[in-house]
Amino acid sequence: MKCDNGVTSETDTYELDERAEKALADETGFEALLREFKPFLLSRASRLAGDNAERREEMIHIANMAFYESVKSYNQQKGHFFQFMNSVVHKRLIDEVRKLYTKRVVTVPIENAGDDRNDSEAFPSNIDKASINVYIEDEQRYSLTLEIECFKAELSDWGITMAELAARSPKQAKLRAVYNKVVNDIADDAEIMRIILIKRYFPGKKIANLTKVPQKTVERGRIYIIASLIIRSGDYDYLKGYITGNRAGEREFGKGGRQ
Repeated sequence: MKCDNGVTSETDTYELDERAEKALADETGFEALLREFKPFLLSRASRLAGDNAERREEMIHIANMAFYESVKSYNQQKGHFFQFMNSVVHKRLIDEVRKLYTKRVVTVPIENAGDDRNDSEAFPSNIDKASINVYIEDEQRYSLTLEIECFKAELSDWGITMAELAARSPKQAKLRAVYNKVVNDIADDAEIMRIILIKRYFPGKKIANLTKVPQKTVERGRIYIIASLIIRSGDYDYLKGYITGNRAGEREFGKGGRQ
């Protein structure tokens, strides 16, 4: 069953879940599934590889392996396949980007992180606490910068720039709350999420019907909604503060947008 604009319907979403769950034991079924998602995997890998042909091939290989991993570990209790697969592929590609762009050597040994001891016990006594704090802040800035670069690449698939996002993001708290509710409603709707993530199409009318928000309002918030869904569905720990109302996250995001 097809919806308007050739996008896949909710019926197909559940059919895909069943196909994915059976694909590991069915070589023909797996190959058919891989062919169906090949353009999606190529797009995700290529946009994070830049102009480096060798790196592009490496990223495509990682995307394909991540797809296999998602099929291998998928069951319908984990939600819809395309959302689960998108998360796995994204995380594996981001992990590779981090490896490629990390050029600094960790010089402060951080051991037993997350245990119940205080800072003075968790770190060697000969390391100045202020130095540790500087190191941690530097790591956070670096991680945020990397997230922003990956986020820019994802936005580019929609023809959106960081400057456009900054200009079109709602300034009023009331309007931001409306759009954040729209984002939450979309995230809970398997059909619309698949249309957006896989087909790269923004179904304004469907979103308006789902959320009971006027279509004109939805369309005006298109850029902010798409950006929020990209952040929400990806491995963007720092940028998630921007869409959850974390003011520090918003400030840091704003800095990144001006780079």
